[in-house]
Amino acid sequence: MTKTLFGRTSLIITSTMLIFLLATITIAGYFIILPVGKRNADDLASLILLSAQTYVELPPETRQDFVNELSKSHQLYWGTGNEPLAGHTHLKPHFNFMEKSLSDRLGSTVDIAPQVDNPDRHWVDIKISDKAVRIGFDQQRIGVSLPYVALYLILILSVMAILSSLLLVRKITKPVQNISKAAAIIGAGGIPNPLLEEGPKELAETAKAFNKMSTDVQSLLENRTVLLGGISHDLRTPLTRMKMALEMLPNSVDAGLSGELIEAVDNMELIIREYMQLTKGLEDENIERININTLIATIIKEIKPDKAQVIKVVGDTDYQLETYAVALHRVLFNLIENAISYGNKNPISISWKQQGDALELAITDQGPGIPEQHQEKIFRPFYRLESSRNRASGGTGLGLAIVDQIITRRAWKINLVSNDNGTTITILI
Repeated sequence: MTKTLFGRTSLIITSTMLIFLLATITIAGYFIILPVGKRNADDLASLILLSAQTYVELPPETRQDFVNELSKSHQLYWGTGNEPLAGHTHLKPHFNFMEKSLSDRLGSTVDIAPQVDNPDRHWVDIKISDKAVRIGFDQQRIGVSLPYVALYLILILSVMAILSSLLLVRKITKPVQNISKAAAIIGAGGIPNPLLEEGPKELAETAKAFNKMSTDVQSLLENRTVLLGGISHDLRTPLTRMKMALEMLPNSVDAGLSGELIEAVDNMELIIREYMQLTKGLEDENIERININTLIATIIKEIKPDKAQVIKVVGDTDYQLETYAVALHRVLFNLIENAISYGNKNPISISWKQQGDALELAITDQGPGIPEQHQEKIFRPFYRLESSRNRASGGTGLGLAIVDQIITRRAWKINLVSNDNGTTITILI
């Protein structure tokens, strides 16, 4: 069963209408069409028998006038031929009703057969006083026409009702679908277009409330960015002064203590810088055409890993991609730096390949791995694994949070696989 509101509502309406239609046809067929058809067949059988008996009893000189009158008034026709009529399988039950009625009245089996060159006309042989009389009638003389027309009308009206209901459901569910899409955009860090505040009162009020919420969220995010920018600016100045003051301390001061204080100030500056990256929007970034191999080589140079660190790069060196270059640079920088920092100085691997219409990038380290219960949590801001990742490594706990935010905002995909032999993070763009 479909999971959408429109699909489920449409399925319910369509199923209900089809059940109603089937029930209507069944009831009409069983209680109207078949009884009326049986009665019409019995009446026609009585007329045919009466006509055949009268024909046999009339003087020969008056029989032709009688035949003409039957043809004119009752649409019955006299036939000729001595060959018996062949049995025939009838699709309409009315012929079977008539054959049974004639057979019951005559005490012998009676067959109704269509005319070879005119399927609409049917013939039946009647034996009266050892004399065979062949009488024909047109197909419209038997059956139930008006109820069939009524059923066709019911069918047409049911189809129209289903189509009208689906259009109405679509009109009602479309605003709900728009709200769902807008909510997804907000969840990804974007700004949706204002919803139309129209339609039924409940939906219009919901759209109005959602638009207000969207505006409030946008304003909150903007205020947060401005506030954090101001805080960052205000903190950087005293931190810079503190660092300069620590570096200018006389040699008599404990060098270890001084170094620890300078490292602490550096860590604070790093936290401020990365937190600003986490909150900084990339909405205005343009799509650029980049070379993946060149981008990764640039990032490795920026990270400046230890010369002993083995980094294996595998992929088409000429591969070009049109994407958000700044966002991808930040994502790969953080992931590669994370792999280098926490890979226990073991070799790491960076690879990419075409995956359908998308590009699959994988960064693999040979570190201690991430326990399963922590794998989803590591993308949270400031979440750290004390057992394998600590302040001494130089991390802030924001690198993967920045990655997750950018990937969510750009509608990319990320997957993490980790065990005791290492961790592989794959992104699909």
